[in-house]
Amino acid sequence: MKFGELNDIEFMSFVNSRPEKNFFQTTMMKEKIEKDGLKVYLVGVKKDNQVIAASLIAETGHSFMGKKTYEAYKGFILDYNNPELVKYMTEQVSAFLKEKNALRLIIDPYIPNVSRDADANIVEGVDNREIVNNLKSLGYKENPYGAQVKWCYCLDIDGKTPDELFKEFKSNTRNYINRTISKYKLNIKTLKREELNEFKQVTSDTCERREFADKTLKYYEEMYDCFKDNTTFKICELNCDTYINVLEEENKVFEDKIANLSDASSNKKKKEEMKKNLEANLKKIEETKKLKKEKGNIIPLSAAMFMLYGDEIVYLFSGSYAEYMSFCGQYRLQWEIIKYAAEHNYKRYNFYGIKDVFDKNGKDYGVYEFKKGFGGYVLELVGSFELSLSFQDKIYHTLRKIKRLIKR
Repeated sequence: MKFGELNDIEFMSFVNSRPEKNFFQTTMMKEKIEKDGLKVYLVGVKKDNQVIAASLIAETGHSFMGKKTYEAYKGFILDYNNPELVKYMTEQVSAFLKEKNALRLIIDPYIPNVSRDADANIVEGVDNREIVNNLKSLGYKENPYGAQVKWCYCLDIDGKTPDELFKEFKSNTRNYINRTISKYKLNIKTLKREELNEFKQVTSDTCERREFADKTLKYYEEMYDCFKDNTTFKICELNCDTYINVLEEENKVFEDKIANLSDASSNKKKKEEMKKNLEANLKKIEETKKLKKEKGNIIPLSAAMFMLYGDEIVYLFSGSYAEYMSFCGQYRLQWEIIKYAAEHNYKRYNFYGIKDVFDKNGKDYGVYEFKKGFGGYVLELVGSFELSLSFQDKIYHTLRKIKRLIKR
């Protein structure tokens, strides 16, 4: 085996042949990180002149005592069931990075830990806990502060039609989606680069409300530039005039039915129910007219950024305006991209990060419940690991422990 840097073609050819492939480990991501002013390396192992392991490894921007932290985002890309290869890759990358003034190396392999069902129960299937043990034997330590996602929610798309997938959704999820199509007539707009500020406005509002840190507009623009067709930004919109027309047409139907029903006592309950529906629609019409006057005819409800790479589509970032949640814009966005995934032969739709999986009282448990409504299963990745590459890293961790003790 021989270790060294790879060119873009060698790297991408190998990555695309592997089940661990993901958008983080691409030359597109390399371009994005370089735009941030950070150094990126494409390295790998060859045997008989064939690449058998590879990884994008980048500076993270974090340094301590002049030493830098490096990360293989969702890497390495290799056969983790080959301990000899994992050991060789680790040793060679360590030596390579020590020459680059490294503090530590962080990896978070894009492989599952154990198979789980929708409720996060362990089920028969994949079990990679021995791989985790092997990483620890090589000196890696679990990194509880890893920035990358460990728990995801996924939907198997492979070989299924949109109709088959729709039938597997929970009934309330199907009802919400049907309402966005038949009642609200919501529109999905794919954003051009010059329209990304519309996306940013939605995410900024959401992050401020939920006390999350948002990405900058520059970040979204650079992702758009670097990933091109491998990313898409979408907004779900309400057309006030269209919605008002739907409500007015419904009321005409109610009025006709009320007029044509006899005054027999058996029809009294039906008439009362239709009158209530008619009055509710009149109220909604007035509210929508007021909304149109204040905000304009086209109202953005929700927005989402998706990554399209390899066998999966990843739901990466999103936001919704709290005051318009009743229009179910996020449900419509999910349905549109799931349909797209099925129609374009993707194998998996990854709703991406979930939190509070085991805590029903957690503030983010509702997000998990929302994603469960589409069927699918919990994907637990093996997690983030760090490998110390200098004595300064030991000093850093000691100081960090002292700081945590003082805070207590």
